[in-house]
Amino acid sequence: MDNTSSKNIFTDNIYNYLLAYGILPSGNKNNVENLKEKIDKIYLYYEELLEWNKKINLTTVTDIDEFIKKHVIDSAYLIKILSPLGTLSSNTGGYILDIGSGAGFPGVIINILMPDLKIISVESVLKKCNFQKAVARKLGLNNFKCLNINIFNYKDYDQITAVVTRAAFNAAEIIRLIENLNLKNDTDIYLFLSKIEEVKNIESFKYKSKKIALEQILFYKTDYNDGKKGNFRLIAKFKIIYK
Repeated sequence: MDNTSSKNIFTDNIYNYLLAYGILPSGNKNNVENLKEKIDKIYLYYEELLEWNKKINLTTVTDIDEFIKKHVIDSAYLIKILSPLGTLSSNTGGYILDIGSGAGFPGVIINILMPDLKIISVESVLKKCNFQKAVARKLGLNNFKCLNINIFNYKDYDQITAVVTRAAFNAAEIIRLIENLNLKNDTDIYLFLSKIEEVKNIESFKYKSKKIALEQILFYKTDYNDGKKGNFRLIAKFKIIYK
């Protein structure tokens, strides 16, 4: 398959998935063109990732359709639960803190689709952080930055209005994160989880100085043709409330 065919398949599939799953509406002609420009950037990101992946382990998922479903669309579902979007825009000065995003999921994908959002990615593996920085420069993601530090060494929480982590931690590790990070009151936390029991464990844990209030759960699938009725994932939105 030549590069032109690969790009067409890639961009067409993302466009159709985003619209079919109601993640981003196409709207008028200008919105359609704007969305297609963003999808072209996602393809450039995919190409760059494949090149870096030859030297460092960024992902084992490189097949176009699997990459789109497991990484791009899965990350993009966060848009459906980011509410209200205005509170996370560049006008407020608030940042989304993406913890342990590896190759940039969901932070890079979200920033391509919503470039006004300001995102700080914290990635402890230097090579992965370097990849994120390189791809952000190449794609002109001016509101995205990656910090190569351990999350427990991050200090500047005054500017953080929301935290997200997609695949870096299990429920017990997430509880430790919430307990030990100096998050502001009313900070939103968005967690990609696989079981409702994880939501219950996180919500019911006896935190020392803060309460975790569950606000919303989004159940979703990235492939509605897989024949598995129960093959759903979920994103849980919590809010930090100090006692």
